[in-house]
Amino acid sequence: MNDYAPMAGRRERVRLALILTAVFVPLALLGHFWLFPAITYYAGYANCFQYGEFNGVEIMLYGAFVAMPLSFALIVLIFMGPRSLRVLRAGQDPLPGEKVLRKTRYRYGRRALLFPLLTLVILFLSVAFSIWGGFQVDKLTANIVPCSEQQKTDLGRSD
Repeated sequence: MNDYAPMAGRRERVRLALILTAVFVPLALLGHFWLFPAITYYAGYANCFQYGEFNGVEIMLYGAFVAMPLSFALIVLIFMGPRSLRVLRAGQDPLPGEKVLRKTRYRYGRRALLFPLLTLVILFLSVAFSIWGGFQVDKLTANIVPCSEQQKTDLGRSD
């Protein structure tokens, strides 16, 4: 039996690189030219917006300290969770027949548990950071500065 996992061919590598480029370059451009400027603008006036019981500043901070870590945990769970379960069942990493991008030895037993355990640690830390962030936002938003007259003028509001 061969001790190394089968390697992906040149054609498969190029295909993977093209797919990843086609997905992530537009996302990066969208973030750079639209999302980040919009967030920066909104952050300057967040204290002027009220959404029910929540102020715009609270929404931004809950998004940064609670929603982002939970979103990261969800993405890790969706993309790495199923493979981690398959590695646990097979007791082997890389999985039988799985092609790899560089020369990789098969790992069995305890050594094969490294990937699933790492996935579990990432999930745990992300959720723990999210819980911690919820408490921090409560402290940070205790004294939100009200919307100034200049900010109201900039926004074209007269309330």
